Amino acid sequence: MEQYVRYLRKSRFDRDYAELSIEETLKRHEAILDRLAKDRGYHIAKTYYEVVSGESIAARPEIQKMLEEVSAGIYDGVLVVDLERLARGNGADQAYISQVFQFSGTKIVTPMKTYDPSNEFDEEYFEFGLFMSRREYKTINRRLTRGRDSSAAEGKYINSIAPYGYEKAKLKNEKGFTLRLHPDEAPVVRKIFDLFLHGNGTKVIANDLNDHKIPTRHGDLWSYSTISNILTNPIYMGKIRRGWSRQIRSIENGVVKKRIKRLKNIDDYKVYDGLHPAIITEEEYERVQELRISKQPAARVKDTCELQNAFAGLLYCAKCGKRIGRTVGSQKRGAIPRVRCVNARNCHNVSAEYAVVEVEIIRALRLWLNGYRVKIETSGYAEDIAICQKQLDKTLQELDDLNRQLENAFELVEKGVYTIALFQTRREKLNTAIEQRRERQRHFQTTLARLEQGELTQNKLIPKTERLLDSYDAMTNQERNDLLKEILSKIEYRRESGGPIEIDLYPRLPHM
Repeated sequence: MEQYVRYLRKSRFDRDYAELSIEETLKRHEAILDRLAKDRGYHIAKTYYEVVSGESIAARPEIQKMLEEVSAGIYDGVLVVDLERLARGNGADQAYISQVFQFSGTKIVTPMKTYDPSNEFDEEYFEFGLFMSRREYKTINRRLTRGRDSSAAEGKYINSIAPYGYEKAKLKNEKGFTLRLHPDEAPVVRKIFDLFLHGNGTKVIANDLNDHKIPTRHGDLWSYSTISNILTNPIYMGKIRRGWSRQIRSIENGVVKKRIKRLKNIDDYKVYDGLHPAIITEEEYERVQELRISKQPAARVKDTCELQNAFAGLLYCAKCGKRIGRTVGSQKRGAIPRVRCVNARNCHNVSAEYAVVEVEIIRALRLWLNGYRVKIETSGYAEDIAICQKQLDKTLQELDDLNRQLENAFELVEKGVYTIALFQTRREKLNTAIEQRRERQRHFQTTLARLEQGELTQNKLIPKTERLLDSYDAMTNQERNDLLKEILSKIEYRRESGGPIEIDLYPRLPHM
């Protein structure tokens, strides 16, 4: 029996269902595809619901799962309301989707047309449809940007979440939103600005709020960066900022990397008069910026910046899970670099000299390498791979048996042996069992792939670790960091008062 799958996703550009929630829109789309499947006699084996707003494949986990199954040739076709549900992202995403359907021979079924990838004309029509969908997406995006710029210029608040100190409020008798003062948070914002204007730095302010048990909106502790973000936000003097957060794209080793750059200098972005009430005056805001710049003259970005911490992005606190950073003490204390938990004031993980921690990490890495070599030489992954393959084969056989039972059930209802009620009960039980076996199949396939990758990993991980240990002293911190991230996923640091440094390494190994 032919197996079909449904893929449901609400686009943020759905004009027909703009007033509906994601769930309501998906239900309408599901009803459309239900009628389509019923009219054509398709058996729907599975439904994927995508509720994230990302346009790229990387931001949509459900389509990743579906494409993996489509690539394996599990389904005969995929039902979607229209082509744009599959891809409105960049050209690389569209090319990948096109290849997956083409190589697997899987059809794409919409209420308007069925695309057969084995048909040359359908293939061209499908690729053209994706291209036009992408073009429409970019056009609508430009219109949205213009609309948001216009709303900001009118003083409306256009972001989805209100900043700390405010609540989002619907404007009366017109479209759009503004802000109103939050009764509990606004006084805290006022206090932050007052403390800074009286000579207190961001560290002192954050510690003061934490000591007085004043939580952030999400119940977390105040950090120095959070205080800094509030002090530099013109929203608190009644302004609306636009263009202060920018996405920077770059290509590294053939992969597109994205990062967000947030501008703190008010002269670098657009500012409009807002409709919301101010918490501080413009004079106070300007005075804060002057003080901030005078207090942090060394914060200017250098033309060339070298990484100082070889363990950046890897070192975490074993007590609270927060990041462990590299800090440098004052000149009076010798300006000696140390590692310190960013939450050390509350978790009490004692700091240590960076050089000492570095020695301990390298020593732990040598010990791990020696133990890993012993494991590889004695057992490796061969036994685990054999067991996992056996379990996968058994699951696939069970899946074949259940699919045959389902086909027999269809035949029996056609012959009148099964009543409709009995058939529906039987089909529901079989579909449940089939879905359970498919979940097990995916689990064993994933585990098997990890174990097989482990065979490759052991041939790469050992040489990389040996190269790092042999050449560590001759490497730059950036080179060390890059290689460490290929070997380790995380390093945990712990130290009690007066006690030794404890290091736990988390190598990049597959897990059962």
